[in-house]
Amino acid sequence: MLRRAGMLAALTALLVPAVAGTATADAKSKAPVVKRITPKRVFVGETLSIHGKYFRRGVDKNTVAFKRRGAKAVLVPAGRGTKKLLRVKLPKRLEKVLLVQNGTPVPTPLQVRVMSTRFGKRYTSRSRSPLVGPEKPPAPPRPKEADPNADCDGDGQINRVDTDDDNDLLTDTLEKSLKLDGCKADTDGDEAEDGYEYQSARDLNDDEYEHGNEYPPYPEKRPYPNALDSTDGDTDHDGDDLSLLEEYELWRVTLRNGAPRTLSALGYSAGEQYSVNVRQGGNGLRMPTLLAATYDKQQAFLSWANSTGYLTVGLSDLVGDNLPGIAGTPDWWEARVPTDTRDMDRLNGVTDEEPTYYDMDQTGLLSDSERDEDADGLSNWAETRGCLSARFYWDAVYDKETPYYLDIAGTKHVDGDSDGDGILDGADDQDHDDVPNVMECSRAMASGLAPDPAALDSAPAGRPWKGFVNPFNPCVPHVKSRSCKRILPTEDAWAPFNSKDEYYLIRN
Repeated sequence: MLRRAGMLAALTALLVPAVAGTATADAKSKAPVVKRITPKRVFVGETLSIHGKYFRRGVDKNTVAFKRRGAKAVLVPAGRGTKKLLRVKLPKRLEKVLLVQNGTPVPTPLQVRVMSTRFGKRYTSRSRSPLVGPEKPPAPPRPKEADPNADCDGDGQINRVDTDDDNDLLTDTLEKSLKLDGCKADTDGDEAEDGYEYQSARDLNDDEYEHGNEYPPYPEKRPYPNALDSTDGDTDHDGDDLSLLEEYELWRVTLRNGAPRTLSALGYSAGEQYSVNVRQGGNGLRMPTLLAATYDKQQAFLSWANSTGYLTVGLSDLVGDNLPGIAGTPDWWEARVPTDTRDMDRLNGVTDEEPTYYDMDQTGLLSDSERDEDADGLSNWAETRGCLSARFYWDAVYDKETPYYLDIAGTKHVDGDSDGDGILDGADDQDHDDVPNVMECSRAMASGLAPDPAALDSAPAGRPWKGFVNPFNPCVPHVKSRSCKRILPTEDAWAPFNSKDEYYLIRN
């Protein structure tokens, strides 16, 4: 009996510390909880504070997961932490999960989850998650006072009598108040003049909802576009599908063509979708005024095309509506059909939307991206983002289609003759298949059919062969063009030889 009692006592002695240890382990293994994050808006390179409980005390004892919906999480060590507070410096690699607009990372909500001994049960809700932006550019060096006896812009006037020392259309007094360099036309070095960025910021900030609207003061605390931000050149601030630098280049073209060099009405503003406009009705509302039907750049292109023989061109005949066999396809040296360059669907006449093909939304008014500043028959959008910008546009839109083996160059939005052969880009032929670029810019227009979302992943019958266009593939629409290979590879052939049905996917 005594022996049995001794054994029970020994077992009890062993069990007591075990129970206490388990309780301690449970306390240590509780899932961390995030209660609050400060600041709510933070940038890569800055430090984020995470307030909560059940964190581990010490250095590198906790890990923070940052996650954007639809992307993989990025794990970041928290550095020194306490049980209720973590501070984590946001590393450069966090920019990989930020959303990208026009090639530039933009502020993105990132949900947060902490791992100490265990992972937190869930990511923070959107309302509790920080808005994380890319690393801020280094602040430009503080501008030095210009030498009053020098001549910054070389205009023959010394600085002390010149009110605009660097000729960027901003007075020296205004530049000083904005912390810009009065002796440097482009303070942040992004290749756009300070005055242009200043006025574009004013245009963007000019609202249309206030009665009696006039220009508000310059938004100097947060101007976008920004003459002190060297990274905003690739950003499309006004949503017209042209970046700040592309619009600046187009503005420079208008100056070369005789437009006055002034900030009062930029020919192309990075803060307006329709830069050509008037204020109307006495309340300052802006009204676009550039009419598609009488657009002077298109008239100039047509005049040139008519005088040089490129308005009516000879095209190989395509017999039948459906995909013909190679044996029945005419060779490039056979008889050709006279066709107006604008008759994209080849229905023997320029009708419906074809005369104003550059007016993509068919409003009758031209936005900055719909205009054609180099008067080559191709819109600014077509040459910067669209059908003639580069082959990757077609690779992306028709992603089931194997691209042609050559990476043919696109055209330029500020040069009407990008390759220097004397032929304007719209009438030129990037893939040398004897179909002008302007006729290969849209499968919807070439086929005479609107994009059909219900048919994007199928091949409905009746889509005409002539609608199978691509200015970077000489084998479409003519498989026997003078530049399409006659002997095909045994594998990995390009469209249309890999799958003739894929061209039915009409997305543009």
